[in-house]
Amino acid sequence: MVLTLIINSIVCLVGAVAGVLFAGGSVISIANMKVSWSGLLLVAALCVPGAFVVSGFSAWLAYYLGNTQFAVGLIAFPWVYGLLFVVLMLVSFKQ
Repeated sequence: MVLTLIINSIVCLVGAVAGVLFAGGSVISIANMKVSWSGLLLVAALCVPGAFVVSGFSAWLAYYLGNTQFAVGLIAFPWVYGLLFVVLMLVSFKQ
């Protein structure tokens, strides 16, 4: 499990940097949208890098507190969040 957490930490560092670039591009797209939930999309876009940071730190904390199942869930968290965000963006483009 420790190796998994180390790999997750590296992925989260890269994901946080890439998430900032992704969020920047998304903000530009969201600014041109005319849907009622564009404010929600803006906040969600800015939280993408934060999801990776939360995952990186919280997974280690959960592991050291003895809750490995929760640590695995925290490792999956930024990927599930990112997938939901992309789906919401695609629905918004369709509108």
